[in-house]
Amino acid sequence: MPDETTRDDPAAKTLADKVDWLFQTVHPAGRGPYSLAEVAAKIEEITGEKVSHTALWKLRTGRNANPTKRLIEAVARVFGVPPAFFFDDQQSEPLKDQIELLTLLRDSGVDQAQLRAFAALTPDGRQAIADLIAATARAEEQKPSRRADRP
Repeated sequence: MPDETTRDDPAAKTLADKVDWLFQTVHPAGRGPYSLAEVAAKIEEITGEKVSHTALWKLRTGRNANPTKRLIEAVARVFGVPPAFFFDDQQSEPLKDQIELLTLLRDSGVDQAQLRAFAALTPDGRQAIADLIAATARAEEQKPSRRADRP
């Protein structure tokens, strides 16, 4: 598997790096990444194609650097990206930014109603909320119990 620095790097360039990044990043709230078997099952459910978890492992680890078009299309559908995401860095970088933003929203518990209310504020109102969030984050960083809870 790609090393830790590559996996977490949204600018990862290889096909394996991009597949691994999707595995690590795109998953439901409140749980960790999908397993290879889960993605294989999702591919079959969504596309009707049978893909082994071994084929996904080879793709994710770079042991299959020349996958079939059908496999790339299937993985792309499961993770909600266009197949070009894996090959066109000009398309993948903006999508990675959007995926990271959605991941932050998912993990923070911000819901659609809260986001819409924030977006409906005036620019001054949004800045006031941003300032309040920054001040609260700084205050929480100063609490010893919060720092001890962090990994």
